[in-house]
Amino acid sequence: MKENGSIMFNFTAKDAIWLTGIVLSFGVTWGMWSERLNAVEKKADAVAQIQQDIAVIKTKIIQMEENTEWIEEFLIKTLDY
Repeated sequence: MKENGSIMFNFTAKDAIWLTGIVLSFGVTWGMWSERLNAVEKKADAVAQIQQDIAVIKTKIIQMEENTEWIEEFLIKTLDY
């Protein structure tokens, strides 16, 4: 239906239902992606924390090895069979 060179649009209840469905599905999709992204960020943070913990543990083990070397040398030098 044309009126004065512009196109008239009759917005019916059927159109409203389709539009509501599209908007609702977009919102659900957005929410799901948002939740998944938050979960991935949390896992990435946890992995980064684990990497830091491993680095600290590795450093402490190296320090322990360095601290025990003198004990080994002492025992080897003083051990009499």
